[in-house]
Amino acid sequence: MAENSTFLKLIDLVQAELPAIGRLVMESTSNALQGSAKHFPLLDPWNKRRARFQMEFESELRPALARMRQGEQPARAQFGGIEGLSLVDEHQALRDVGIAHVVELCLEHSRNELFQLGNFFTALKRGSTPGRDPNPLRPALFARALVNALAGADLSAEANYALVRAAAPGLAQALVPLYRQLAAALRADNLSALVSTRPGQERPRRRDARDSQPGALADWHARSQAVSSRPQTLIRSEPQAQGLLERLYERILADPALAPPVKAQLARLQVAVARLSRDDSSLLRREDHPAWRLINAIAAYAGGFANAQDPRLDNFLRFLEEQTQALVESPNPSGEQFETLLRLVDAFIARQARERSAPTQAALAALEREQQRAPWLKLLREQLATQIRPARLAREVKQFLLGPWADTVVQAMVVEGHEAPAVQQLVHLVDDLVESLKPRRDRADRERLRQSLPVLVGRLDGALGAASLSEARRKSLMLELMQLHSRVLSGQFSPEPPDTAAAKTPEEQPDEAEVSRFVEERDSAYASIWAYATVDRGALPTQPLPLHEGDPEQHSEVQQWLKQLRIGGWFHLFVDGNWDTAQLVWISGERHYFLFISQDSELRHSLTVGALTQLYLNGLVMYLDQEGLVERAVATLIHDL
Repeated sequence: MAENSTFLKLIDLVQAELPAIGRLVMESTSNALQGSAKHFPLLDPWNKRRARFQMEFESELRPALARMRQGEQPARAQFGGIEGLSLVDEHQALRDVGIAHVVELCLEHSRNELFQLGNFFTALKRGSTPGRDPNPLRPALFARALVNALAGADLSAEANYALVRAAAPGLAQALVPLYRQLAAALRADNLSALVSTRPGQERPRRRDARDSQPGALADWHARSQAVSSRPQTLIRSEPQAQGLLERLYERILADPALAPPVKAQLARLQVAVARLSRDDSSLLRREDHPAWRLINAIAAYAGGFANAQDPRLDNFLRFLEEQTQALVESPNPSGEQFETLLRLVDAFIARQARERSAPTQAALAALEREQQRAPWLKLLREQLATQIRPARLAREVKQFLLGPWADTVVQAMVVEGHEAPAVQQLVHLVDDLVESLKPRRDRADRERLRQSLPVLVGRLDGALGAASLSEARRKSLMLELMQLHSRVLSGQFSPEPPDTAAAKTPEEQPDEAEVSRFVEERDSAYASIWAYATVDRGALPTQPLPLHEGDPEQHSEVQQWLKQLRIGGWFHLFVDGNWDTAQLVWISGERHYFLFISQDSELRHSLTVGALTQLYLNGLVMYLDQEGLVERAVATLIHDL
């Protein structure tokens, strides 16, 4: 791919235009911020970034373009996580929301040109990930560079998102001439057979409440009966229920989203559904009938596989064929049989999804234990404080034990589990460690400590190694311990008096300035003046309390959607500047973490509940099958009426 002359020409065009794009974005952002009062809080952060913006924007893009010339795939963003399992929290999700906003604006301004480029790169088979935009020069490339160039420790995630939104229109406008040049380069190379002026397919859209109204099936049934009851002498008469069912099932099987093997399995079920309609009048009046829910579940799960020959899809269809055999052969099937089959299908989907998460079970367990980090740290510090209180240790030693050492033990508990042997070794070493850090009064005690230290250090090093700590963390901890032991051996540590020996956690350490201020206020006479003065409250300046930013109805909608998430479902989600089709394979016990695995099984997305909420509120995560196969068929039939 890197040797294709047209592709290299496109890369050269982009590299040549980068300085102009950076200048246009910088000028547009400055004008947007200075011309709006609501952007006043962003002026100071922007002024700090303005001088270096163009350099950082280009430095984000030039290495990526150089890798493209070499035929390398773009690097994926790595967020903080455990054991290589990247974790996207709500702050990183807000970053993706900003990228999606920029991409959407760019699509509005350059939809035609982007569609032509997409056709070109599709023909060159660039980008093997199913469902992803094959265009390596897509707007997401520039959007990520913009977000990274505007990032900084002085801005919160929300403020950074606001700054990105202010800069987004400038970037979209600056990319218009670039994409026109790229499309012109394709036409100049006589590649008109690969490009088209027809706009491309829009990005996935979150389902709207108006897309499919409850009762649509009953409405279609009633309207169909009204139409068929009119005098129609030229039309052959047929039983109404059977005729409507045949027309509905015909539309179901004609759905273009169905793969041929899936369509064959649903066609087998038609016999059982037709027999059921003879005794169950609710079949054509209820969208939530078990028969329709079963068909929707089969279609939704099978629709997540980009390859109809996928072994997992083949296993699912074989299982379905075995389980539906008895239902198809039954002369009088019932709704309960369809309900039972639906539960079996759901169980199989969940089991198959869990098998996909098996290689990461250890990381997932650590991710779930991450929820207990804060309670464990608090409890451990309390236990350590109680344990070292009788020992008259120096203040530096106590700070070490309640700080770095407690953090180390809790980190091992999160990674290995609180009952793991490595964690138990660290816990049991506390007594010996505390004893070794006690001040020595005479030279003989210090000499005995010197002789025993090699054994203790060896035990500590082995325990830290078994606790799966990074090499840098182990070295830092051992270096700090060595410095403390050196001070003990030199006699520099002096024990604290008994009345001040009680250990305090870092959160409990008093602030001397605060203590002084409270003492001064206690002796102040102003308190007595205000205690007896008559105050006219109507003359006091008032300010209403801020309202809750979240819409209660919106919050309720999000909570309801989160509760309905089930393992095995396929989703469209926007992560790291790309739309991806992924399966939900794991949910933590408290539903705080969710793991999605892409179709190619290589891409894994672990998201916090906050990240998932941010994506949902901005329409960046949704079920793969928005309405369901049956609902789509009913909608087309109603349209025909």
